[in-house]
Order: sequence, then structure tokens, then C-alpha cells
Amino acid sequence: MEEKAASAIILQEKKILLVKRSEHTELFPNYWACPGGRIKGDETLEEAAIREVKEEVNLYFQPTKLFAQGQYQNRELYRYIGNWKGEVKLQEEELSDWNWFTYEEALKLNLAFDYRKIIEDLHRKELL
Repeated sequence: MEEKAASAIILQEKKILLVKRSEHTELFPNYWACPGGRIKGDETLEEAAIREVKEEVNLYFQPTKLFAQGQYQNRELYRYIGNWKGEVKLQEEELSDWNWFTYEEALKLNLAFDYRKIIEDLHRKELL
């Protein structure tokens, strides 16, 4: 059975919020990504994105649009743009760092999964 994962593209003033995955993470340790993770139980993709953002960076996220859909190994990936509020507080069990990055800064990072393409698409659409 394919797993599904949802993440949040959180933007502010032409910058994107990225989190650095812990060195103990199974996939892409010490790589940068958007907050997100696998769906649990009978959650919808949107509910998973909301929950993961709250767990990982303590923000309230409201998905407004599915920005991208991708695939990594046996995992279907769903990337949502949306509105958010709050102050970032990192979940230190899964993540080791976070920051706001411009398009140019983000492309210099080791990016997990399909995030290089996501960032390029955001830039092409003048969102980043």
C-alpha cells in the first residue's frame, strides 16, 4: 500500500520556511524540507498538513490550495500552500533547525524529496 504524506509551503515576504531534518531521521537526515509528514489513520491530507505543521513548528496552518503532487519511492507527496499564524517553535525530536530562505538561499541547501522542484516552481510563479 502506498503511503501518503502532506506538507505545508509556508511563505512570508518572498521567503519560504524550511526545517532541517534531524540526523536520526530515516530518510534524508540533515536535509532541508517543508514541515509535513505522513497521514495517520483516517485523516485527510489537509488534516495531516495542519497537524504536522502544529507538531513540527507550532504554527496554525490552513491549507488553501494544493500546489504540487509528487512521488518518492512508495510515498505519494502532497504540497499545500496556505495561510498561517503564530511564532515558530521547533520540535527538537525530529528537527534540528529552521529558517526563512529566499529562492537563491534555498537552492544552495541540501533539499529533501522533491523540494528543489517545488522551490523552482514557486519562483517561476513569482511566489518566492
